[in-house]
Amino acid sequence: MPTPGQQAPWQQAMPDALRKMWESNEPDLAHEVAELRKEIAALRAELAPVPSLIVTGRQALDEFKRLCFLH
Repeated sequence: MPTPGQQAPWQQAMPDALRKMWESNEPDLAHEVAELRKEIAALRAELAPVPSLIVTGRQALDEFKRLCFLH
């Protein structure tokens, strides 16, 4: 029967295997994160409000009259 602090050989190898797996995938993760950031930036650009023409004063009144009399 194993003692409480004793580990099986496969348990001792697991941290090394996980570390190697993480290190081998790190460039892929960095690339994936970079691609996601680009995609998010593109989506934000698409969602940005479109600048519109602001009409004030007499021009606004004329436009309002034009819209009201179209119906």
